Amino acid sequence: MELDKLKSTWDQSSTGKKSQNELLIMTKVKNHPTIKKMKLKFLIEAILLVVFIALYYDGFDGETKPLWANVLLIGATSLYIFVRFVGWLVLRNPINGDNLKQSLLNFQSKLKQITIAIVLTSFLFGCAVISFFSSSIDFTKEKYTAFAFMLFSLILLVYLSSRNWNKRISKIKTNLKEFESPVGQ
Repeated sequence: MELDKLKSTWDQSSTGKKSQNELLIMTKVKNHPTIKKMKLKFLIEAILLVVFIALYYDGFDGETKPLWANVLLIGATSLYIFVRFVGWLVLRNPINGDNLKQSLLNFQSKLKQITIAIVLTSFLFGCAVISFFSSSIDFTKEKYTAFAFMLFSLILLVYLSSRNWNKRISKIKTNLKEFESPVGQ
């Protein structure tokens, strides 16, 4: 009986007509709040890192550090910004396939690649910062302890970032599994 009632309700419901423009605006990925937050986060990170690179030489005595530490810091920071920008572009346009399932498969593949790149550049950037600041230090036991704590913190933060990205990928896997289950289950 419930099925007949559901059919009756469905038949009696009016179909809301949407214009092509309304549908286009509703489905624009760039209007998604998560994408907007990611864009804002990326812009803030990029601006702060550019300011850091512009001021690090005078502000953190870059002239007293070895050349390799300066080059590593600038290179790692530039790579960090570049990979975040590419990741933002990929996430901004997830629709890339003939149908929804194919788009999700393609997006999952791209997300895995971006995750690896983001995690590696985060680790490289953290190592570059630690190397830069510790490159001209005479180490004592206490300084080695502080250095070990910084490395542990870096590894922990990279792990948490990796876990966060893997959760995003697992949500897509869950959505893909829904395509494989029969309708009505």
